[in-house]
Amino acid sequence: MTATTFSPPPAKVYYEVVHHLPGRVRLRIPRLQYDDRYGRQLQALFVQEESVQQIRLNLAAASLIIRYHPEAHHPLHRFGQLIQAAADEHLPPLAGMLPIDKLVYSPWNASDFIEKMALPTLALAIVALLPVQTPFYPAIVATVIVAVALPTFQEALENLEHRHLNVTQLESLWTILHTLQGEYLAPVLAAFMNRLGEALRDMTAQGGEKQVFDPLDQQRTYWVERGGTRQNVSVGELQVGDRVIVAAGSAVPVDGTVLWGSAVIQRQFLTGESDLLPCEPGQTVLASSLVVRGQICVVAQAVGEETQVGKTLQLARQAPQLDTRIQNYAEEISNQAILPAMGVAAIVYGATLDAHRAIAPLQLDFGSGIGIAIPTAILAALTHAPHVGVYFRNGRALELLSRVNVIVFDKTGTLTEVKGTIVGVNLLKPGLSEQTLLYWLATVEQSINHPFALAILEYAAERGIEGGTYSDWVYEPGKGVAATVEGQDILVGTPQLMRDRQVPIDLDELRTHEGVLWNRSLVCVACNRELVALVFYSNPVRSEAASVIAALQQRHIECYMVTGDHHEVANAVGYATGFRPGQIYTNMLPEDKVALLEKFKNGGEKVVAYVGEGFNDTAAMAYADISITLSDGSDAARQTADLILMNNRLEGLVQAIALSQEVMHIINQNIALVVIPNVSVVLAGVFLSLHPVIAVLISNGATLLAELNSLRILTDYRPVKIERKCSRSRSQAGVLDIPWKKRPRRSFDHFGSQLSSQSLSNSHLPSEP
Repeated sequence: MTATTFSPPPAKVYYEVVHHLPGRVRLRIPRLQYDDRYGRQLQALFVQEESVQQIRLNLAAASLIIRYHPEAHHPLHRFGQLIQAAADEHLPPLAGMLPIDKLVYSPWNASDFIEKMALPTLALAIVALLPVQTPFYPAIVATVIVAVALPTFQEALENLEHRHLNVTQLESLWTILHTLQGEYLAPVLAAFMNRLGEALRDMTAQGGEKQVFDPLDQQRTYWVERGGTRQNVSVGELQVGDRVIVAAGSAVPVDGTVLWGSAVIQRQFLTGESDLLPCEPGQTVLASSLVVRGQICVVAQAVGEETQVGKTLQLARQAPQLDTRIQNYAEEISNQAILPAMGVAAIVYGATLDAHRAIAPLQLDFGSGIGIAIPTAILAALTHAPHVGVYFRNGRALELLSRVNVIVFDKTGTLTEVKGTIVGVNLLKPGLSEQTLLYWLATVEQSINHPFALAILEYAAERGIEGGTYSDWVYEPGKGVAATVEGQDILVGTPQLMRDRQVPIDLDELRTHEGVLWNRSLVCVACNRELVALVFYSNPVRSEAASVIAALQQRHIECYMVTGDHHEVANAVGYATGFRPGQIYTNMLPEDKVALLEKFKNGGEKVVAYVGEGFNDTAAMAYADISITLSDGSDAARQTADLILMNNRLEGLVQAIALSQEVMHIINQNIALVVIPNVSVVLAGVFLSLHPVIAVLISNGATLLAELNSLRILTDYRPVKIERKCSRSRSQAGVLDIPWKKRPRRSFDHFGSQLSSQSLSNSHLPSEP
């Protein structure tokens, strides 16, 4: 171990050893759930230890998993010192980029299985086959038992040193007493079956190691200055030396140095650092850093797998994070049963003077069985999820999705196609040509991945118009963009943005505009604080949207649609996809969506999911119980999401919910499979003097049966069938041409005082540029 001196921490940090094998330990540290600085310090201290090979931090579950050299001297004692030392407020900041050599992880393979099972198998063979007449037979088998049970003994002692009771103390006491009684086969058989269960769990984990979330979509394109020209290049085609332009809502795709521009970035994906940091020329930035505000040009110094995030992803093919509330709850109950089990054992011995019957309560260990069976089920589901077109970030997301009862959909790019179509341009200023207008629009929108931006760039390109250069570029999510183009102050966005920037605008006139009446999304264009044009665009509804909404409603899940678009467009899309009038909320800014989610949560009584794909959806996604995005969603949405629909189609949401509910059904079966036999053998041992070998076969066999039940997900589960339902339409001209003006007009964006008065004062206009 590296000798390091630390200042005494101000307060003791509580932790517990959840699971321990030679070379691997999982610790639960409650402080990780609320103290980000502590987590970073802890991470940095552990990677400095020579004995530590790899660590994995799961802040949501307050869990730390450590792989270390098995020959390390008293590792848990040393780890305990580090846990306490990380709490020292006087310790200088240590956390930064994790050294790559500390992230090395060797995937589980056949040799791991052989190594894991070699000793238990040899011990079982010796005890079962060695003749009783062999000289020194008791000493030989006792030595074998101590060897195979040594990790359990060590963990039990270390837990006692920290005054923590868990199931290892029961297992150790049970093993020692049976050995002293001459019951040699039962302890060895129990150790063998426990190790076999853990091996099956690890085999399942290996199957899921290849599914690792990549924060950078290799097909996403960026504007690049290369060879004196500006080109639109995908992430996979970027080269060292490229000058990559990155705008708000996008992730930096390369490691490099900022050449020009200024921005605020977040580095949470790679470093776990959630703080917002300023970014100026000359500063080094890393791939996957999210630009929250502003725009920068980065000179690429490393691309693809040579970036820090690329190297990390190559080494991160490891078991997903599995901690779930149901597993933690079961383990807690099991630990709470330890003292009562010991008390019952003492009472039985006092009443019967039968040591054999008295030992039976010490076998009450359903916590270990659940601790093996539940992760196996979660691992199997995470492994199988890509086969139904979805990616779960962790087991916690899987568990939450199974209980979801409210799903809120963003409209633009989620229920509608990402690619929009420009359907009309209305010039309001005499002398302004459409060519000049499109040049302004292509220039200011060229760095934004939004349906309107993509549509206007395509519309301009078809007319031979390319964007130019700009300065003072500012993007306001949910409202629009402002920039200076050749000395002209250009503003493109919602009517609300125009009003915020003191651009005179007649809302009553806009409400009666033909484009609005025909359900077109509206974007305003201003030049030097004068409204000069209106642009109308349309997004076709996704072909699968109506089928998905119907399938979710059949599962008794409440579905709602939110949008920053105006009333007519929202209701046209809602009608096409099967939303009822009261389920549609219009004119929503990002903060309004958060307020709506808070209303739906109803103090935690409901589990609320949010489905979005844009940068302006990230606030709502972060606030929802579970956040969902499409594979083509913005970088911000992909980094925020708990669930990614890999096929870029909404059917994946139905498949994910069905899979999660099936997994939870299997988990409940497994709990029954483990608990009932375990309690039964204890009762049988007390009242019927059940032989310990039979008790081990029943209780541990039930655990293995539960594991095999978990693996049904990999072999028997099939995607659910979704009944095809066509989008409803009343017009041959297209879904968004539904003549809603013939029906009584109602507004559905008033749902209570939690929304800002600003969003309610313009109930028919803002769109999502």
